Amino acid sequence: MKDSGYFTMTDGTDIYYRRMGAGEPVLFLHGNGGSSRFFRYQVPSFEPYFQLIFLDSRAHGRSTNGGEALNFRLMAKDTKEALDALGIEKTSIVGFSDGANLAMAFAALYPYAVNKLVLNSGNLSFGGTKLSGRITSCLQYAFSHVLNALSERFKDAHLKAKLLVKDPDISEEDLRRLRCPSLVIVGARDVVETAHSKYIASLIPNCRYVELPDHGHRLARTNAKAFNEIVIKFLKGAS
Repeated sequence: MKDSGYFTMTDGTDIYYRRMGAGEPVLFLHGNGGSSRFFRYQVPSFEPYFQLIFLDSRAHGRSTNGGEALNFRLMAKDTKEALDALGIEKTSIVGFSDGANLAMAFAALYPYAVNKLVLNSGNLSFGGTKLSGRITSCLQYAFSHVLNALSERFKDAHLKAKLLVKDPDISEEDLRRLRCPSLVIVGARDVVETAHSKYIASLIPNCRYVELPDHGHRLARTNAKAFNEIVIKFLKGAS
């Protein structure tokens, strides 16, 4: 099964989706400024086992933004609307970076809709990232602020950059309440502090933590083979 298209949200935003494969559904959520194409190195390994669902988040990729705001809870509601339109009541989720933050927000709002949760390089606070990452994010936000002041067409770029410097609206208690099997997987050289990733894993009951040496933020791309093997094994329930 392969199909793609758009779902229109209640505020007029068009959310792009792709779906392929068969079996238990797995939803992939990309990072800030990216699109579902980030996961193209996952498709060949995952497709034989699962039904794969890819969404471009609001204001990202091929999706639009019909509103004036952008936050993880709003994007989580978009995600739920899209899943409902696809007829999917429960899915596992693989989230990368801001996609991991979106996955946590979704699981907090709709715990009954999550089978298993895979978090790659998420963060609960701006301070959870390394100094170099915080500097880069602040510069990106400042630049987008100037562009937005010059032209309305840079609104979405500014809203996306704002996500980088704000703490996600996800509480420690949100994570403590989760009951789905979860996996935090990161590279040892990630822009997110290792201690912060371990802390996220410690908050979620029944959560595994896996750290791969010599890899950074884009682990799913730089070592797709290892990433895919670990995540597929976890999703299939193998020990």
